[in-house]
Amino acid sequence: MRILLAEPSRIGRTIVANMVTVDGHDIVCSGDADEALAFMRSGQEFDVLITAIEFANVSGFELCWEAKLSAEGSRPVYVIVLSSSRDELKLVEALDSGADDFISKPPRQSELLARLRAAGRLLAAQNDLIRLANFDSLTGLRNRRSFFDELEKCAPLNTAMSIVMLDVDHFKQVNDRHGHDAGDDVLREIGRRAVAIDKGFSRLGGEEFGLLVREPLLSAGEVAERLRKSIMETPFTTCAGELAVTASIGVAERMPGASFENVLKEADVALYASKSGGRNRVTLSRSAPDSGIMHLNVARVA
Repeated sequence: MRILLAEPSRIGRTIVANMVTVDGHDIVCSGDADEALAFMRSGQEFDVLITAIEFANVSGFELCWEAKLSAEGSRPVYVIVLSSSRDELKLVEALDSGADDFISKPPRQSELLARLRAAGRLLAAQNDLIRLANFDSLTGLRNRRSFFDELEKCAPLNTAMSIVMLDVDHFKQVNDRHGHDAGDDVLREIGRRAVAIDKGFSRLGGEEFGLLVREPLLSAGEVAERLRKSIMETPFTTCAGELAVTASIGVAERMPGASFENVLKEADVALYASKSGGRNRVTLSRSAPDSGIMHLNVARVA
């Protein structure tokens, strides 16, 4: 595990660092609370925060709280408070501030390592729950919930973004002719080819997939076209043998300040235009300069 250690005493940092590194843990040490806060806010990942309470500038309780906020529900963080005080009120305040455990200074190595092993088991269980809640079990892609959570987080951003909506062509025929196991093989392979192009792809349900691209329409169209070609050009290996698969794609742009709800509707209209126009194509939801899309297999919706 990666551990962030916030401890004002240089000797204390050395002792704890030596204790945990022998067990194979990666440790980042900070003797200053502001420095530890900056590390957490930088977006760098860590699994465990071991923090003292006694800092000159910022309370260790604030570090506990910030560690939990930094996780944002996407990755759990375990917090251990390290203190020489046996004040019950401080213990209560630490737990109320988000601490998961409390250990006295100086820690015993066997006890500290045992607590870290317990933290590892809990983090593994929490990561499994996060994966179940946010990822599709069949394809391994992010699921519908995760996709819409991302839209909600990006809604306040004042930048152009685009939504790509993909639907597997004639997927019902695959299930009817070759069986649902072959259909599952197709969906899994769609997932593999999608993440090879952009790791943000989500399975929204059935044979429908979506992607938020933090770029204008033409850039998103390029992403969509690469995936369309990837799906079309190489047959899919399934339990029923090799199958030729194509996909129809719609792309819509969200201008700064616009509602994602409207963009989703526009992307759906563009997707329907791809299907009604013959399938196996990308449709942009508004006109674009020809120079930007000459090499794309694109129909345009006015």
